[in-house]
Amino acid sequence: MTDTGRQPITRPAGWSRVRATARRYPTSTFFVLTFLITWGLWVPRILAPDSFADTLAGLGTYGPAIAAVIMATLIGNLRDLGARLVRWRVGWRWYAVVLLGPAGFYAVLIALDVVLGSSDDLVQPNVVRVVSGLVPFFVVLLLTDGLGEEIGWRGSALPQLLNRTGPLPASLLLGVVWAAWHLPLFWTVDNPNYGESFLIMLVTLPAMSVLYTWLFQHTAGSTLIAILFHASGSCWYLLAVSATGADTVRSDLAGLLLKWLLAGLVAVWWLRRARTARFTNHLLTGAP
Repeated sequence: MTDTGRQPITRPAGWSRVRATARRYPTSTFFVLTFLITWGLWVPRILAPDSFADTLAGLGTYGPAIAAVIMATLIGNLRDLGARLVRWRVGWRWYAVVLLGPAGFYAVLIALDVVLGSSDDLVQPNVVRVVSGLVPFFVVLLLTDGLGEEIGWRGSALPQLLNRTGPLPASLLLGVVWAAWHLPLFWTVDNPNYGESFLIMLVTLPAMSVLYTWLFQHTAGSTLIAILFHASGSCWYLLAVSATGADTVRSDLAGLLLKWLLAGLVAVWWLRRARTARFTNHLLTGAP
């Protein structure tokens, strides 16, 4: 009798090896995919800025998100990735922190500019005009840089790193990789980073990464909060730049010091919490 049943679907042996590699080295695989996707779109724009590559380069922003989806598919945690993206029940105070915290940060920077003698450079922006422009800019950033980057950095890479190490080394490593990911933009004509010092970003983003991890821990791993924080920080930065014409180097250094001060406070809190946990474990189990 002839077998008319459906034949089982078999995947190529290469596919099994890819999945095995992704499951064994999830963080490294994610990083490699992210750089291949983004740099594969950004580097051609540097080499041929007036070609079709310039049109496609905008998709490079979504490199981390695309890599995260690919990784989630390979290792079977696509549902977890999506759940983090829509995790919005985190308490109203955290929305206040991510939306208004950057405003307070840049207000302090402007105040420092005034104290340091930059009051003559301050301008009085039209509030209505600034706010009306800020809102659509915020929405654009949510859907581009925020969504494209944070699904990958905080939605995929950070949970993987935290499963293997503590929050401080995980944050610093991710911050360095995050900065390196931007490297082609420093050679891209018409990009805001063109001609600027990459060293400033390399030193700044690890501090920012510490703050993102702190938010991640207090919002049940919500990628949505990270996206809002990313967009909010960029918007308030734009407003601060429009309100002061202070020396760029001095402003950058002041901002860098403040960010590391906040990151340092978080790091101290982590270390104290870890010490307390070890002491409690010692009391309960007698372990050294």
